[in-house]
Amino acid sequence: MTTPSTDPATPRPPRRGRAVRYLRNTAIVLALLAGIFVVGPRNDFGPDAPAPRAAPPTAIGELDGWIAQQEAAVTDIRPGTAKGVVWHGAAGERTPWSVVYLHGFSASRLETAPLAEQVAQALGANLFHSRLTGHGRAAPEAMGEARVQDWLADTTEAAAIGQLLGDKVLVISVSTGATLATWLALRPEGRPVAAHVFISPNFGPRDKRSEIINGPWGQQIALALQGEMRGWAPQDPREANAWTSRYPTKALFPMMALVEHVRDSDMAAFQTPLLLLYSEQDQTVDPQMTREVFARIPAATKKSVVVDYSESTGQHVLAGDIRAPKATAPMADTIVQWVRALP
Repeated sequence: MTTPSTDPATPRPPRRGRAVRYLRNTAIVLALLAGIFVVGPRNDFGPDAPAPRAAPPTAIGELDGWIAQQEAAVTDIRPGTAKGVVWHGAAGERTPWSVVYLHGFSASRLETAPLAEQVAQALGANLFHSRLTGHGRAAPEAMGEARVQDWLADTTEAAAIGQLLGDKVLVISVSTGATLATWLALRPEGRPVAAHVFISPNFGPRDKRSEIINGPWGQQIALALQGEMRGWAPQDPREANAWTSRYPTKALFPMMALVEHVRDSDMAAFQTPLLLLYSEQDQTVDPQMTREVFARIPAATKKSVVVDYSESTGQHVLAGDIRAPKATAPMADTIVQWVRALP
C-alpha cells in the first residue's frame, strides 16, 4: 500500500485550479468594467450651429427697441448686466467702427468695464454689450439652463448687431467669450468681423481636473464630486453683481464641451487680425494652451502681448474697475493703437 505524501512541495492541482479560475474571472470582470467605463456617456457638444432665434432688425433705428423687448422677457436680470448699445453719438447713427463685447463664463459686461467703453470712445465707435444666455441673472439656476447652441446664437447675434452699428467690427472677448469668438472666426458669420481682441482666452482650464467632464462618465463624476451646486464667496458687492457666484455644476458641461470643440478645431479659416492679451500667471486658464492655440491661428496679422502690469488677483480678469482698475487705461491704449495700425 502506498503512503500518501505529506511533502509541502507536492502540487495540489485542485487548489491551483481554483486560483487560476479566480484570477481569470477577475480579469474578465475588470475588462468588462473597463469596457463599460470607456464606452460610457460623454459630454456632448451637440450640433455645430446656433440655436434658432429671431434675427436682429436690419434697420438701425429699430435696434434699441428690439434689444429692450428681448431682455424684458427675462425678468431677473441684475442691474447693469443686460444687453445694450452704447451710442457714440446720436442714437441710430452708424460709426466707422463698432465694438462688440463678449464676456466670460459666469461673468457679465461689468467684468472688465469700462475697458470696452474706453476703446469705443477712442475709436469713435458704437458699442454693443452682449449677455450670454443664463448669465447676469438673479436666479442661480439660470446658468444651468443654457446649451452651447444658445451661446453660439448669442455670438452670431452680437456679430450681426456689430455689423449694423458700424462699417468695421471689432470684437473684444474675455475668457470663454474668446472661445466663442474663435468659433465665430471659423464660421461664415464671422467673416465680416474686421478684428478680434482676445483677453485671457479659455482654451483649457488651469486646473486639469476640469477636463474630467469631457471624459467617459464625466458629467456623473463631476456631479458626484461637486454636488448639484458650486460657487465662491464674492469679496465685493460689485463682484456679487457682475458675476454669478453660485450656479449649478451642470452649467460647466456646455462650457467644457465648447472649449474642447473649439481648441480641437482646424484653425485654417481664422484669417481675421488678432490681438492676444494674456498673463503667464493666469490661475483660471492654462497659458500654455493659450500659446499653443495662438500658434495654430494662421491670420497674417496677429500679435501676442503678455500683460505684466495688471494688479488682478488670479491674473485672469486683467482690467476693469472691479478687479484691476489701474490696468484699464494702458490696456485700452494697447488695443486702440493696435486697431489704428491695422492695414
